[in-house]
Amino acid sequence: MLQQQIARWANADIVIYVGCGERGNELVDILETFPTLTDPHTGRSLMERTLLVANTSNMPVVAREASIYVGVTIAEYYRDLGYDVVMVADSTSRWAEALREVAGRLGQMPVEEGYPAYLASRLAAFYERAGRVTTLSGQKASVTLIGAVSPPGGDFSEPVTSHTKEIVQTFWALSKELADARHYPSIDWNDSFSAYVNIAQQWWAKQIDPHWLEYRNEALKLLAHADELARIVNLVGPEALSATQQWVLISAALIREGVLQQSAVDEIDSFCSPEKQMLLLSLMLNIYHQGMALLEIGIPVQQLADLPLLAQARRLKSQFQSTELDKLRQFESEVRTQFNQIRVEYGGEIIKITAD
Repeated sequence: MLQQQIARWANADIVIYVGCGERGNELVDILETFPTLTDPHTGRSLMERTLLVANTSNMPVVAREASIYVGVTIAEYYRDLGYDVVMVADSTSRWAEALREVAGRLGQMPVEEGYPAYLASRLAAFYERAGRVTTLSGQKASVTLIGAVSPPGGDFSEPVTSHTKEIVQTFWALSKELADARHYPSIDWNDSFSAYVNIAQQWWAKQIDPHWLEYRNEALKLLAHADELARIVNLVGPEALSATQQWVLISAALIREGVLQQSAVDEIDSFCSPEKQMLLLSLMLNIYHQGMALLEIGIPVQQLADLPLLAQARRLKSQFQSTELDKLRQFESEVRTQFNQIRVEYGGEIIKITAD
């Protein structure tokens, strides 16, 4: 589902999907699903700008290597024509298994877990074909490679995953715990990383909001703190936490459910513009700050946890389109008003707190 969403919403002219050693029913599902999807950029069928390279698990093993190189070569062809191309390879682990089997038949010396010694160089040679270029006609074009890795048993220390993490600059780590909790997309914010944060920050600061990096760092810090507190709760129970620690857990849940969680089958929540992302994140952080201020004057944390606005905030992402930003700003203003009313009723003064 995540790969299909990437193919549908990616800001690219051409999408190439390479099924490398996957089960036949998965490729059949894509062949049946994609023609029914509407391209949000053109309003026409998504298949009009999608190419599929099919290689199922019952095909010859050597065909897996060929399917990967066929896909990236096609991507480079369209890149040279001046198009922005995104290629999804599912999965490079199956390709590496083919390299291991072929190397064994050729009598080559195996290394870790039977993979050939040149596994890392082959992976690097594949990923280095991605990038942005200036064509001979002077146009800007690009190839973006997204390789899915399927580590056995979810072991990220196995050779294919470890080498891939050393080579690529962006890594999305899928979490079984999040998937079991029905949190989709199940991308773990602790194990995932990007080396392009500083570059992305320049774009976000110029196009969307200059506080993007500050909001991002604070949200990650809050989520990491909540994970530590969750482990304490599992050991000794929630009674061991202070009021502020309980509010951290509640606020982190707001960010997880109101910002990070997303439904691919929801017509509104299927896509979220950068502007809407910033407003949602700003709102959740404002709620966190307003709540902390109220706790400092002695308001019970349970009273804050029972506020109806928390449940409303969780549902905002699926209630308002990306074009309805004014309604989100109005809700943020209403949240500030409600918190100030609580403060006045408790004998405090009206304050104004923002995420920055």
